[in-house]
Amino acid sequence: MGTVAVLSYGGSLLLAHLLDARSFSDYAAAATLLGTVGVFASALIPLPLMHVISGHPRRSEERYRGMAFAWSIAAAAGAVAALVTGLITATFAPPTVVVAVVASALVLFACSPVWAWLHGELRFVRVAVMTFSEVATRVLVSVSVVLLGLGAGGALTGFAVGVAIVLLAAPSAMRRDLAWRPQVLLERRRWTETGDIALTQLISSSLIGADVVLIAALHAPPLESAGYQALSTLSKAPVFIAAGAVAVAFPLLRGPAPDVPGILRATLRSFALLAFSAAAVVATVPREVMLFVFPERYAASLRLMPVLATAGVGFASVTMFTTVLLALHAYRRAQVSLLVAAGLLTTGTLLGWRMAAVPGLAVGVALGALAAAGVVWTAAGPLLPAGTLRRALLGLAVAVALTAALAAARTLPALWCLCVALVAVVLLRELRRDRPVAARVAS
Repeated sequence: MGTVAVLSYGGSLLLAHLLDARSFSDYAAAATLLGTVGVFASALIPLPLMHVISGHPRRSEERYRGMAFAWSIAAAAGAVAALVTGLITATFAPPTVVVAVVASALVLFACSPVWAWLHGELRFVRVAVMTFSEVATRVLVSVSVVLLGLGAGGALTGFAVGVAIVLLAAPSAMRRDLAWRPQVLLERRRWTETGDIALTQLISSSLIGADVVLIAALHAPPLESAGYQALSTLSKAPVFIAAGAVAVAFPLLRGPAPDVPGILRATLRSFALLAFSAAAVVATVPREVMLFVFPERYAASLRLMPVLATAGVGFASVTMFTTVLLALHAYRRAQVSLLVAAGLLTTGTLLGWRMAAVPGLAVGVALGALAAAGVVWTAAGPLLPAGTLRRALLGLAVAVALTAALAAARTLPALWCLCVALVAVVLLRELRRDRPVAARVAS
């Protein structure tokens, strides 16, 4: 997921160079909407289906029924998502962008049962390869289409083409679990679990992407809007890491006789190591390094980087703890905490915008994201292993020290790059040291 985040953001930077400010702002807001759709689709269908796949043998009746329900929901929900996102996009973008968003939303839902089957089978290597292939295809198609002069609408077609790769690469073994079972749509328990998970993840994903869409809807000056959106996307690198961690943890926690404390400790440790380090790097990246790849016309927005990196940690924590609550069936606890978090984030964002326009919005988003993380963490606290708070505070202290060291080194970009490389080596060693523990947890 970290590699995918780098590749995806690299594609966004290329488009920031190739598109004018207004077109890039439209693209960034529409892409964020599609990201929200993707997260929602990955909760509405894959999370409940993972449980079915991991707990029942191939070609069993329960698998047939689970897959039939998933594909039925994918078709219906995809149509609704396409309509809603199309209407939202129409408030700030031209018709070509709206059409691309509608088509991409449909395809995102169409591929979600494939991801569910792969995660339920614990085929994480194949998931990694297919995810990388999807994003690489999306970036290649988007950049190629823009070079042909088709603008933001053309760039968004890369989403649909990339996801189509997932459908084409679906394992043949998955197709043997397909069967026609229309009666599953009458089973109340499936609707109950799916609805609880979907509502929770819809709120969570909407919180994470709201600022990028909101700043387009508020019609901020194009240069400020596009610069903020480009940096906000980069600052959410820890969210990709959280998504990768919980994608592995969820099916393990829902498996037969799981070692819940062991799985949670391994997951939280991996998340803390990677997410805090990613945020420290993003917050301290030297201006000279950024301007190697970041368009000069958006350089004034670079002062927002530390604030937005702080927001990224908050959003990543919301993603992590929300999905842990879902995996442990604590649906009401997750939903109530997210509703409170949504109120805090909305208040902070709107007050920030009112007080200081785009810079104020950035500060408001950061404070709101941290408050949201605190609320969701408090809700998850009783379900986490003993000692989690102590380890979290220790990790936070290390992250602050790392940020201070990198901030001191940023005056010499070459030294900063060397320090980042050393951090990466240390992280890899720490994660490799955890592999025997992770293997025992998974088995």
